[in-house]
Amino acid sequence: TVIIPFMKMDTEEDYERIKELASTVIDYWAENGLEHERCGEMIERIGLVNFLEGIGIDPDPNMIKQPRNVSYVRMDGWDEAAEEWFNRKREEKMAAA
Repeated sequence: TVIIPFMKMDTEEDYERIKELASTVIDYWAENGLEHERCGEMIERIGLVNFLEGIGIDPDPNMIKQPRNVSYVRMDGWDEAAEEWFNRKREEKMAAA
């Protein structure tokens, strides 16, 4: 799992952005992690979606290599949700241009 896939680090603002993200993650972990629990263990315990919501980041299909393929995970709607996300990002890019 990657929190922000393909984050550029070209400018000072990019560096500040990653520092802010790290600070947000640490603050969230400090508030929600159990004693002696690592950050990754907390994410596994509460779930990636809850973690991302807690730090204020929208889920992105590029964050994971592939969805789980176990029987207790429902995959119906995955392709549609991913397509919606790509369309939304495409529209945002066109609006910004």
